[in-house]
Amino acid sequence: MRILIVVHGCPPAAQGGSEIYADAQARALREQFGDEIVVLTADQDASRPERDVRVEQRDGLRVVRINNTFRDTQSFEETYRNEAIGAIAARVIDDFRPDVAHVHHLTRLSTTIVRALAERDIPPFVTLHDYWLFCHRGQLLDMNCRVCNGPARDDVSDCGACLGPAAGAGSVAFAGAVAVRALERSVPAAGRLLRRAGEGMARVVAGEGAAEAQSRRRLAHMREVCDDVTHFFAPSRYMRDQFVRFGIAPDHITVSGYGFDHRAFTGVSRAPSDRLRLGFLGSLMVSKGPDVLLRAIAALPHGSVSVDLYGAHAAYHGDDSYRLRLEPLLQQEAVRLHGAIAHDQVARALGSIDVLVVPSIWPENSPLAIQEAFLAGVPVVASRIGGIPEAVDDGRSGLLFNAGDADDLARVLTRLVREPALLGTLRVGIPSVRAIEDDVRFVRRVYETHLTRRAAPAAVPRVAAVVLNYRTPDDTFLAVRSLLASRRPLDDVIIVENDREGSVGAAREALRDVWPKIRYVATGGNLGFSGGMNAGIRDALARGADRVLLVNSDVIVPPDCVERLEQCLKRSHGAGIAGPVVLARSEPDVIASLGMSYSPASGRMRHRGFGDRITAQKQQSDRVVDGVSGCLMLVTRDVFDAIGLLDEDYFFSFEDLDFCLRARRAGFVTVRSGTAVAYHEGGRSLSATSPRRLYFAARNHLLMARRTGPAANRVAAGWRAVSIVMLNLAHAVLWRGGSPPARLWAVVRGTRDYVAGRFGADA
Repeated sequence: MRILIVVHGCPPAAQGGSEIYADAQARALREQFGDEIVVLTADQDASRPERDVRVEQRDGLRVVRINNTFRDTQSFEETYRNEAIGAIAARVIDDFRPDVAHVHHLTRLSTTIVRALAERDIPPFVTLHDYWLFCHRGQLLDMNCRVCNGPARDDVSDCGACLGPAAGAGSVAFAGAVAVRALERSVPAAGRLLRRAGEGMARVVAGEGAAEAQSRRRLAHMREVCDDVTHFFAPSRYMRDQFVRFGIAPDHITVSGYGFDHRAFTGVSRAPSDRLRLGFLGSLMVSKGPDVLLRAIAALPHGSVSVDLYGAHAAYHGDDSYRLRLEPLLQQEAVRLHGAIAHDQVARALGSIDVLVVPSIWPENSPLAIQEAFLAGVPVVASRIGGIPEAVDDGRSGLLFNAGDADDLARVLTRLVREPALLGTLRVGIPSVRAIEDDVRFVRRVYETHLTRRAAPAAVPRVAAVVLNYRTPDDTFLAVRSLLASRRPLDDVIIVENDREGSVGAAREALRDVWPKIRYVATGGNLGFSGGMNAGIRDALARGADRVLLVNSDVIVPPDCVERLEQCLKRSHGAGIAGPVVLARSEPDVIASLGMSYSPASGRMRHRGFGDRITAQKQQSDRVVDGVSGCLMLVTRDVFDAIGLLDEDYFFSFEDLDFCLRARRAGFVTVRSGTAVAYHEGGRSLSATSPRRLYFAARNHLLMARRTGPAANRVAAGWRAVSIVMLNLAHAVLWRGGSPPARLWAVVRGTRDYVAGRFGADA
């Protein structure tokens, strides 16, 4: 099997837990199963150019390193979603063509790697080592190093406070913030002074709420990334529960503890000592809490303990001030600082201590050091936080204390000093530790299960396309021919003649060559977009359609569009409606819609990206949106079963957004595909310059705002209605068709009919 391992660092340069575990997993897969492994990782070498690629062969593994020190980063978004790094990774994927990929961490890389894998039908599996996917600081600690609950499923949070104002202040300010952090590391006092000044300026430039908006954007993007993941592994139940709370389906996450190479810990011996030898293993950084241990031992009887610290000072998200807090505590007589050690020296270090202390203040997942201590026969004293209590059985294999509480830790350590037999009892209670061989056997079985499922033939959903024709025979002919050329064969192509009986001959004649491949449904009169489409939807559902594609007659559907929309529905958790990137048929590089956004408070709606030139960055990946254009949308049968058909009160305009919002209230997500594209002309059935458009826009805008906006506050609803009327009047003034009085009168008529409750076709 060809397996791509993706991780943000690789030994020997990187010695963090996730990097060490990913390296062990890669080696075990190669040694045990003979799998071909490529490791895609990041370097942070300031002497090399950014995004410089280095390839090496190491112990049978091919390692591809992409250099990223963030010095060229232009925005907060680029810190997690970096298109340039994503493009390099995509080339690695295409060259290697893995069967599966196992992602351990994406910081310093790019979240687009997961999308690239999913697009190539390569299942991405993810091990959750920390909270980075929904906490940009990774450890659920806020700026004051207090434990944070993280975002809820509705993304209500204070995450913007941790981003800081520079996150929303644009590329220049962000680049300046990077420079300030570099200065702060080298000249702390000057850096802190510039940081305070820069934060004040950033607030002015970015405006209130900019960082919070960036935070919400990141969370929405990360949920899209999670939707592309085939399956998650969580090394602790605590980690699993946190991600279920974030919104991952419980059956998409398996609790699977870390495996370890037992060979390095065979024959560990321990000489007797006249004092209790405590050890700390890890970086000397604030989240690891070594100060808690050092403050605790100050309260113990003199000479009763010694402390060996194996680790080096490390800044926390660029802040190195913790070093100053720690230095006085390190001067205690009982303390010995050994600095960082290579991972192959861990067993020897553990052999020199009696107890490992893990005083972390962040909700750790499942620290590797705990299991390694058990392999060396060393009991553990650890914080009662996160997944740690799952690993340390209090009173049996170790002792727990309240996280961050030096007095409580001193109490626990005093027990060990005063009760010599307790240490022997804890050693006897040390549990067995999972072997890396067992770990990779299990993980590989999960790979194979999912690959088998993909290979097994599945029932193909029945898809019907409904094309609405109203006096546009030539356009309808082009739309139908494009649908018949679809790479994903359509089970039914239904043409709805949305006009009186005597006006349908032209379209039928235009489609003479394809009569055997299509169906006709005649409405007998113009029922509007919603009424005409409903006639076709009913016919499609009656013929057993699982999905219905709604198609305006003035749309051209490329051969891969329907297939890509189906893929979008499949990979987007909870999706019931999917739409493409809509481009202008007459100007194919101009955006008509990247999906719709809607504000219930103001009633304001807009088509994202309208009028902009399309770029790869604007197209991006799949995005959850408030609505997609009714000119082309793919809808599952479940949505129709839950909410019914399009609302015929609208007749023309706003029925598509109303439908999507109703679906959302029923629990379905609307997604705009990042890969499916369609071309829309617009203004065919109702002239683009007709004042009737203004009539429907004003009336239906008010109708939808009333049906979808908050109803509890009548004053707010009244102001929302006034705002919508004023917006439509302003739009009428700028409108290019008809006379100004006719345009304004159309808005007035629409408002009047809304108030009077007259809907459907206009009078």
